[in-house]
Amino acid sequence: MLKLKRFFKRIRRSIWLYPALYSIFAVVLAFGVILIDARVFFDASGYIPSVFLTSTELAKNVLGIIASAFITIMTFTFSTTMVVLTMYTSQFSPRVVENFLEEKSTMKAFGIFVSGFLYAIISLLFIRDILSDYRIIAGTIGVVYIVIGIFNFIIFIHNVGAYTQASNLIDRLFHQASQSILEYSKAMDHYSLAPKEEVEKVESKLQIKAPQNGYLLNMDYLGLLKISKDKKIQIVVEKVHGQFLTEEDIVLHICYSGDSDMDQNTLKDISSCIVIGERRNEEDDLGFALKKLVEVSLKALSPGINDPNTAILCIQDLGLLMRELAALEPGFRKMEDAGGEVYREGLNFGTLLRDVFHQMIYYGKGDFFVMISLMKAMGHIAENISAGNQPDLENFLVYTEKVLASLHWEKEDQLYFQNEIQSIRLKLEGKRENR
Repeated sequence: MLKLKRFFKRIRRSIWLYPALYSIFAVVLAFGVILIDARVFFDASGYIPSVFLTSTELAKNVLGIIASAFITIMTFTFSTTMVVLTMYTSQFSPRVVENFLEEKSTMKAFGIFVSGFLYAIISLLFIRDILSDYRIIAGTIGVVYIVIGIFNFIIFIHNVGAYTQASNLIDRLFHQASQSILEYSKAMDHYSLAPKEEVEKVESKLQIKAPQNGYLLNMDYLGLLKISKDKKIQIVVEKVHGQFLTEEDIVLHICYSGDSDMDQNTLKDISSCIVIGERRNEEDDLGFALKKLVEVSLKALSPGINDPNTAILCIQDLGLLMRELAALEPGFRKMEDAGGEVYREGLNFGTLLRDVFHQMIYYGKGDFFVMISLMKAMGHIAENISAGNQPDLENFLVYTEKVLASLHWEKEDQLYFQNEIQSIRLKLEGKRENR
């Protein structure tokens, strides 16, 4: 069931979904209009205002112009799209290209342009001499189509202008990552925090490896809980979404007693709950959503781009996102129902902290304002950090302090950073005392 849902989700995210749907609509519309104009089933001309009816000669001329207009718009649109994709790749990150292609307004515009051309061509093909004695509506429908197409073309140009602005791209990536974190937090609400000693007591009797090489995209935890309840077994999931796995990597452990009903079908059912894919996506993998913002900031810090202000914007947003994750206690989560027990390992905050900020410190340590924004981001994280995640932030703060100490900056700059670090430590100490 989970794989079926992901299949439909992949279809919804496909760049050809709207062009395909609109093209089918255009073909059906074209044949429907031809049948009405040819009076195949009944004469509908009495129900259509005469102002919308034209001669076949005029309809042919209008449809020919419409077909030429749509093919011209399509050519310009695809050329513009390729320019935008090239710019996204060179200035931001290759990983954010799909964010532009997955925008519904962009794909709907493509669909209208392609379907409008198809409608005009098919209508021209089937307007025959036998219709010369009738006044038809095919040309009027084409005019309505081109008006809609021009309106969407204007929207497309506006969106291209908006999407090419770095601040708008960062805002969209921030909201997507924020939504992923919110969904992850809601999912964690269904679990209780399991002590490390309790998880270690679960004796592994059977190990399930990854069914194929690739990224762990999702896991059907509800399906695993049902299997655990029905078969009287305990399941411990050791991997988190976004990890790259090989066929030799162990994804989960199974503990069962003598009265457990374990067979090959059960193992197949458990394996079917594991979804492996070739590409990561930010919907199920919040680490990848954060990674996109990190890549945009690193690209901005590169010598070729040299745009530290864009990097600072990303760091500010990443600090807010990591602040939300810092509030979640680390460790395994436990889901149970009528004897079924599933343990799920939560995200490692220390690993996320290193993945998000380590490269920025390495590439941005030469810029005073970039490093100041990093320190302020850590200060935001310290305001909302849980007891279990606090040692990770303290260790990373020590690493950052060592990097800053190795830089040959003016004493005033060094003093400023020391004050920032001391402020963060005071926040952490206050959090510790309040617990």
